[in-house]
Amino acid sequence: MMQTDVKSVYATGAAANAYAAPTRVKGVYMDLSGAGVLELSDGASGAVLLKLTTAATPTQNPVYVPIPGEGIRFSTSVYVKTLTNITGITVFYG
Repeated sequence: MMQTDVKSVYATGAAANAYAAPTRVKGVYMDLSGAGVLELSDGASGAVLLKLTTAATPTQNPVYVPIPGEGIRFSTSVYVKTLTNITGITVFYG
């Protein structure tokens, strides 16, 4: 079984590294302002590895999305490609 320390980073805008090294995303916490879209890619030009969409009228805010198993592996960096109607995210990684 893999054991790592889980850390977090807060991001408020798209087109930026949330974490600039290889890691595994364990969960995402989002503050919503409407129908939202979050895309995290493996580096600025890499594939989108996580895409989350939210309802136009969220019944729960903020929203926490845990990632099952060992998380999603980002081999380059965790890059915030799209952040629509989301005022901020906290990415849990490790």
